[in-house]
Amino acid sequence: MRHVIPFALVVACGSPSTSSSPKGSKWYDADAPVGVWIGTNVAAHYDEGNFSQGLAIEGFALWPDGHLTRGLPWAGFADFDRAAWERDVGTDRSLGGDPGTYKRDGDGWTITYAGGRQAALKHVADRLETEHAKLSRAKDVTGATLDGVYTWWTDADDASLAGPGCQPLVAFTRDGHFDDRGGFSQPCQTSGPDAPGTGTYEIRDFSLVLHYGDGRTTKHLITAVVDADLHADNSRALVMGRAWKRRAAALAPAPAPAVAPAPAPTAKTPETTTFDAVAFATPPGQVQRTSSTIMFTEAPGDRLQCMTIVYAGIAGTGDPKRDFATDWKDVMLNGRSADASPVPEQGRNPHGLAFTAGGSMTTETGNGTRVYRALFVFEVGGRRVDVMMIAPSEVELSRCHVDTLLETITPA
Repeated sequence: MRHVIPFALVVACGSPSTSSSPKGSKWYDADAPVGVWIGTNVAAHYDEGNFSQGLAIEGFALWPDGHLTRGLPWAGFADFDRAAWERDVGTDRSLGGDPGTYKRDGDGWTITYAGGRQAALKHVADRLETEHAKLSRAKDVTGATLDGVYTWWTDADDASLAGPGCQPLVAFTRDGHFDDRGGFSQPCQTSGPDAPGTGTYEIRDFSLVLHYGDGRTTKHLITAVVDADLHADNSRALVMGRAWKRRAAALAPAPAPAVAPAPAPTAKTPETTTFDAVAFATPPGQVQRTSSTIMFTEAPGDRLQCMTIVYAGIAGTGDPKRDFATDWKDVMLNGRSADASPVPEQGRNPHGLAFTAGGSMTTETGNGTRVYRALFVFEVGGRRVDVMMIAPSEVELSRCHVDTLLETITPA
């Protein structure tokens, strides 16, 4: 599966009490860039262990008071608290978006992002011209409905999606009901905010609001595709920046449970994965396994949040620092450069496994993609096992469940 790391998904919108409709409201100004905008942009893709370039959805959200977001909040703007979002998004990147301000500068505007970086912005013939792309005004989606079975799968009519069990499918009806078979939880999780279920839905302020029958309510960013109107054509939609398409086939009936579910335990033991020389608590995310690696990728809305890669063990030299230096060069710097050469730190986990670790921001050769990579080299019975964790930044590495892996990894 290919994961997209959008460089900028940006949309203009208003306060919770303000409609985000364009023309005919305070969201529309023929001489200013106020409004919601979407387009396409060149972005970084991660596929089968390699980064490459490709197209991703880009959006902008600009408020009338001179504030904006480069990249839309992943929950959309229903009941949106901009002050709380601006306060928290710097430390919780899963919220989505990049706050900034804009002000008039000649015949255009100058954007200033957090940290001081500036960029130019123009509004020409009702198109928004950013440093990366030309964007179209997004049509208001409030009150739109979906009708049919939708998936973000590349081939919407793939026959394998009709199989039993959790599938990346959600069925919607025009009268406001839905049946989520796992569309927002892949690999499938039977508990948590995005677990499958049924209920009612509404679309407002660029949010797909799902009210599950068990009492949960979740919100997902939704727009029409570029230059389209969801009210006129609901066969496709962009949900959290990912293209969802309607399938031709109807949703198969869900199998009835054979027995009543057992009471939930008070403490859940993490599922364990065994790979080559080690076993460990299974990290969340999409799983890909080869003969030499197993990779777990979390990419909500196609934005990379965390990637954990465990490598098959190879013979150690008996010198942990030497092994780390070798693998830093051969594994970490394979096709990329690092901002710094780390001074490796050594430790031992609760199961007695010694490890050497270090990390740095890295830049992919060729396309310039920047992510933070941390390398852990474990000593396992005379062999060394590499674990690489990848996140957008060092701060966001905490989302990679580093402590859980360190505490649970054992010899297989």
